[in-house]
Amino acid sequence: MKTIDWSRQTIVLTGASGGLGEALAEAFGKKGAHLILVGRSAEKLEALATRLQQTPFVADITAHSERQRLYQFIQQQARPLTGLINNAAVTHEGLFRDASAENIEQVISTNLTAPVALTHQLLPLLSNEQGWALNVGSVFGAIGFPGQALYCASKFGLRGFTQALQRELKPSDVRVMYAAPRALKTSLNHGVLNRLNQRLNTAQDQPQQVAQQLVKQIERQQLLQTLGWPERLLVRLNGLWPEQVSRSLGKTRNMLYQLIEEYRHEKN
Repeated sequence: MKTIDWSRQTIVLTGASGGLGEALAEAFGKKGAHLILVGRSAEKLEALATRLQQTPFVADITAHSERQRLYQFIQQQARPLTGLINNAAVTHEGLFRDASAENIEQVISTNLTAPVALTHQLLPLLSNEQGWALNVGSVFGAIGFPGQALYCASKFGLRGFTQALQRELKPSDVRVMYAAPRALKTSLNHGVLNRLNQRLNTAQDQPQQVAQQLVKQIERQQLLQTLGWPERLLVRLNGLWPEQVSRSLGKTRNMLYQLIEEYRHEKN
């Protein structure tokens, strides 16, 4: 395994204006990497790029035309692309039956369709001695969790895509990795989900802490990393004995219904 020379790395980072995205941008920036920061919030993205002296690219990567525009922008850069971090993500919290058609489209297109399509598009540019890609998933990509049906569907898909692509590519091709953080203290976790985490005393990691772990994963070229304990144990248990995990999550389901009712009463 070759040591990564971060000063020679040019990395596309999606979801750069979010909580984990910003922490990743800071971590890789300190390493000396050149970053193309991709996000939809022009104001946040440009402020971050200015502060870190990196390159902003405002785009909605769920649109094919926007991904094509990003591809053309990368080709115009003086430095070859060496890394891709598919980090952009959204969620829909609450019961699946309450989700709208727009909710379904937004979560699946942002969390699954867009990273798959972007990886397909940029793979030829990454096919060199240093090329790698990291798909940022979730422990919910291995554990079906009540109140997170859409998010789980998207992250299960991203995990399966990553694993299949790992097995498809030759050892000399692009290194494709998958990271599965547990709950993060970001704006993605709010409302009912945040209350559920508090009631269950669920550990929530700081984005900066997770970013450091992902930097180490890339340096080690580690194919799969699941962050947090007992989450790693629960992932293994769910693979071996899903019925037991389903029983253990019964309390969580009941608490979720209760919290949703409380939330609705407060809004009314």
